[in-house]
Amino acid sequence: MTVLDNINMRVVHRWDDASLKLLYRLFYKALVAFSVQMVERQEVAEELVQDVFVALWQHRNTFESSGTLRAYLYNSVRNKSISWLRHERVERDRIERFEREYRLMEADGGDEPDREEVFRQLLLGIESLPPKLRQQFLLSVEGKTSADIAREMGITVDSVKKQRQRGLKALRAKLSPEALLLLFVLVE
Repeated sequence: MTVLDNINMRVVHRWDDASLKLLYRLFYKALVAFSVQMVERQEVAEELVQDVFVALWQHRNTFESSGTLRAYLYNSVRNKSISWLRHERVERDRIERFEREYRLMEADGGDEPDREEVFRQLLLGIESLPPKLRQQFLLSVEGKTSADIAREMGITVDSVKKQRQRGLKALRAKLSPEALLLLFVLVE
């Protein structure tokens, strides 16, 4: 018999601080280790598991047993990890495409873009964004993670990610391929 077999589901279903601390203590480290096997980055795995706990807290599902709770948590972490990997692949492919385009421009005899001009264009593009979106991109350029940005701005990590996608879409139309490539390098 394992510790999980002894979980009183009535305690869990109260959805108070004590129940969340219990679930966190019992599952957090194992779920992070499970996610790390897929995403291969500790900080990303921790963020994904935190997202799962937030969703669990927000939805306050009812589980028949500790086994169904455990299955829910592991499936949720697996799905979050796979989604993250898919997103990473799309971003990596996009960056590689921009790098290929940049190399083609150089091969066509174009001069290397003036680095200062590329930075200037990037900063002007970011400055053209709405204030909160601009703040988020500037924090990203400083190297802050989505979780850091969410804490600093008082929003959820999901909001940070959605706003980032909205901002990238707006900037794609405004920036040269060189400035866009620089942006992807700086915010990832």
